[in-house]
Amino acid sequence: MTDTLDISIAGAGIGGLTAAAALAGQGHRVQVFDRFARPAPVGSGLVIQPVGQAVLQAVGAGNEALARGARIWRMHGIEAGNGRTVLKVDYGPPGADRFGLAIQRPALFDAVHRAALSAGAKLISGREVVARRGGRLVFATG
Repeated sequence: MTDTLDISIAGAGIGGLTAAAALAGQGHRVQVFDRFARPAPVGSGLVIQPVGQAVLQAVGAGNEALARGARIWRMHGIEAGNGRTVLKVDYGPPGADRFGLAIQRPALFDAVHRAALSAGAKLISGREVVARRGGRLVFATG
C-alpha cells in the first residue's frame, strides 16, 4: 500500500470495530469514537451467515467467534397461533462446512474489539459524534 490514511469511525459497535480491524489491518491509522464511557455490546444473540464469518476471519476475529459460538445447520421459525412458517434456512447436512454461527452479542463484541485493538486501532470513549462536516467528525462538545 502506498498511502496511509487517517480514518475516523463513529461508533464502537460490532460494525465500527470490524471496520476498524479491517482498515487498521491494512496499515491505516484508525480512531474509533464512541459516546459511551467504555465500549460495550448492546443487544442479544444473533446468527452470522457464511459471508459474515469470512469477514470475521479476514479481520482476525473469526477463530474466537467460532470458539465462542455454536454451529447451526438449520433454522425453522413457526408463527405462534397459526403454525405458519416464517423462517426456514437450511445450510446443508449437519457437519457440513457451510453453517450459521449462533453467538451471543457480547462474545462477538469481544472478538471484534480484540481484533481492532490488535490491528492497531485506537478507541476513544466518551466522545459523541453528532455530525460530519467537510470530511471531519463533529462532536457534541464541539
